[in-house]
Amino acid sequence: MWSEDTIVQILHIVELCESRLNTYFISSEDKLISKDLISHFNIKTKEEVRTNNYLPEKKPLKIILTSGASCPDVIVEGVMNRILSFYEGIKSADEVLDIKQ
Repeated sequence: MWSEDTIVQILHIVELCESRLNTYFISSEDKLISKDLISHFNIKTKEEVRTNNYLPEKKPLKIILTSGASCPDVIVEGVMNRILSFYEGIKSADEVLDIKQ
């Protein structure tokens, strides 16, 4: 699926983020089970785990969404849209990114 070099690069991104932020390594929007439950890969234990209450309650909520160069845009967009679906009365992804049709 992924080359060893790609995996090393992904793990490095995760490690950098984990040093300062709550970080969840996921492969698709399906891993965002609900607003309160996420299934993600723990790079230290090398296993899939579930975490409750992963999204902070504070407002405004700021989320950093990052991916490697080999990750298809459709996956990133799916994750972003899934997160946005958990909240009412917010801007759409197009509005947030100021995408012109």
